[in-house]
Amino acid sequence: MIRGRGAFALPLILVLIQCAAGPNGLMADEEVQVSTAETSIRANERSESTAKPVRVDVSSPVVILDSLINAYPGRITSLEIRDGDWSVLIDGRAFYWAEGRMLPADELENRDRYSKYSFRPNPPEVQPIRELNPEERERLSKMIDRRETRQDARSPAFMTALWGMEDFDSAEQTVIPIVFLGQRIRIHPNLEDVLASVEADILAAAEADVQIGSWLANIRSAGAYNWREIAGSANRSLHSFGIAIDLVPGNYGGKQAYWRWARDFYEDWWAVPHEDRYQVPERVVSIFEEHGFTWGGKWFLFDQIHFEYRPELVYLGRLARAD
Repeated sequence: MIRGRGAFALPLILVLIQCAAGPNGLMADEEVQVSTAETSIRANERSESTAKPVRVDVSSPVVILDSLINAYPGRITSLEIRDGDWSVLIDGRAFYWAEGRMLPADELENRDRYSKYSFRPNPPEVQPIRELNPEERERLSKMIDRRETRQDARSPAFMTALWGMEDFDSAEQTVIPIVFLGQRIRIHPNLEDVLASVEADILAAAEADVQIGSWLANIRSAGAYNWREIAGSANRSLHSFGIAIDLVPGNYGGKQAYWRWARDFYEDWWAVPHEDRYQVPERVVSIFEEHGFTWGGKWFLFDQIHFEYRPELVYLGRLARAD
């Protein structure tokens, strides 16, 4: 389960909650910066007008980094400004915000080589299908081309500091085998108890929900740890850390399950109607989310059978809904 101090336990956050620019949230190519001068101004404004409600800007670096501390208690610590930038510690090693790149000190000079991490809050429900205008279509096409030509590489240092498994040999020695919903998989050992709780909750829900029971009966295989990169990307898949799970049905019922596959059948593949996409029962999705997982069925680049452990995004989603 997700534990932590609460979103506003630090006075620092109360002061700086509105520091970041960009009201539409953190996108892949957007920049978020905080200056020490702006910090002082905001602090003065807050002290002069305590009657104004505090607004949670979930694209703000300080809120995102605080969500990481709450999501990984004891692993990520010490949110503070170091060398003029927001940073946190993992095992005593500083990782700097670096406009969303999450870089250690020895990679800061090479920041232009790296893409930014995505810290979009987990939405409360499946999002409506979007119609894209010509400009948005062009942006999407360029983004996909950038991925496919492997120009989207993020620094792996942050994830390997958090999860270990720096290379194939160490990953193979770290992962453990478990049985999850009747399927044998290998996972990161830190997820063993979490997934046991997910399984217990799903099985309990299935006793009273025929839809969940049918969904469970249709699962034919599952995949978790797999040392590989994301398809069409330069970045390691979260499967390679043993923190992502694919639950593969025996029958998709003629539905689309993955955006890359859908491109073979739909020109506007991002606009495949929800009723034409393979669905996981809503209660199953909420159970995973309660334990820190996000579901690929809520993504624009949809992946209906995929769950990954990103408790910081679930935490940010809760902050956004509370706001």
